[in-house]
Amino acid sequence: MIGLLTGLKFDDVARFVVGPAASRKTPTAKHQLLEELQRAGVSPSYSQPTLFYIHKDLYCLMANHQYGVSATSAAQITEATIRGRAEVNRLVDALRRLGDPWKNLQLVATAEQIGVREGRRIHGLYTVSTDDLVQGVRHDDAVCRVTFGVDIHSPNPQHSKGIEGAAVRARPYDIPYRALVARDVGGLLLAGRCISGDFVAHSSYRVTGNAVAMGEAAGVAAALAARSNRLPSDLPWPEIRPLLPSPH
Repeated sequence: MIGLLTGLKFDDVARFVVGPAASRKTPTAKHQLLEELQRAGVSPSYSQPTLFYIHKDLYCLMANHQYGVSATSAAQITEATIRGRAEVNRLVDALRRLGDPWKNLQLVATAEQIGVREGRRIHGLYTVSTDDLVQGVRHDDAVCRVTFGVDIHSPNPQHSKGIEGAAVRARPYDIPYRALVARDVGGLLLAGRCISGDFVAHSSYRVTGNAVAMGEAAGVAAALAARSNRLPSDLPWPEIRPLLPSPH
């Protein structure tokens, strides 16, 4: 659950903040923020809490994780959202009670719904695999080239409340159009985290930049399919490619 904050002077909290520019980034900012929260008497459900600088007197706090929640259950998502919002309020209140530099800290807003890291994924005409990441696989029908690393957040708070160490290292690799096309449902195209891929690959390609490129490719393909009365699986890539920017 993300919280938007105000009431801070950047120079006073700079050691806790990631941003606003790379030159101002403090490598230990997350660790120092965790220590500050613990000094305030609270322990966040995410062990790498992050305070981002956004603009002027506006910051973003990322310090909450919810575990064991089904992405396909509206009731569980609702409960997790309520718990996450309550935790953000507790963290902000605790920091404020410390006094300077937090005494004027205010919570502006929380997200309307907790972010869901992973849910259902399709079986596509191609499945992006861990091997694709390791080998840096290229495809003729690439809709984007992924450069984000493996980013697996622990699903079990008893084991860890942070990011788990990756057993593999990702090289830049391609997402092919075929991974967006469902193999067992005619006419179905998807983009983003729900494309066809395994658990480890998903932790890398699920980020916004890749989702944007996949969404554009799926939209173009859907329009071409509708205009020509064909299924997305029947579209030749050379018809789609000229309508998209370079994937590199």
